[in-house]
Amino acid sequence: MADYVDFYSSEHHAGNVGQIFRPGQPPLPPNWKHLPIGYHGRAGTVVVSGTPIVRPTGQRATPDGPVCGPSVRLDIEAEVGFVVGVSSALGEPVGVADFADHVFGVVLVNDWSARDIQAWEYQPLGPFLGKSFATSVSAWVTPLDALADAFVPAPAQDPPLMQ
Repeated sequence: MADYVDFYSSEHHAGNVGQIFRPGQPPLPPNWKHLPIGYHGRAGTVVVSGTPIVRPTGQRATPDGPVCGPSVRLDIEAEVGFVVGVSSALGEPVGVADFADHVFGVVLVNDWSARDIQAWEYQPLGPFLGKSFATSVSAWVTPLDALADAFVPAPAQDPPLMQ
């Protein structure tokens, strides 16, 4: 695997995470509905589902100040992963209409998170150690062609997508 990117695509999930990591502030940052918010994952930590996961160690906040040790708030998020089959040229964007020309299929993903470590390191640059220790991916890829009869129109985007 050369690379992967993880995006907040669920407004409910993004709002819940925002309440956890930014208490007392609006749950969604002002840019959330306007552009995809994501981070580059650590491709070297992607493993097939069923691989044992080692609980990460890192810094986390306590009422007495930061401490270092194993995560005490390990979490997983069930997600859908898209397997890109055709690359894009450097600096050339891929339009939404070209999705099926670039994506081969989908997989199930367990996105592991050490929420206590992530919360401490999150501001201002985003997740690092709290999100970079494991991502489990199913061993089976479902080709987009196999899902063709299940496609439905996407809901209207509010605000509209800028292009």
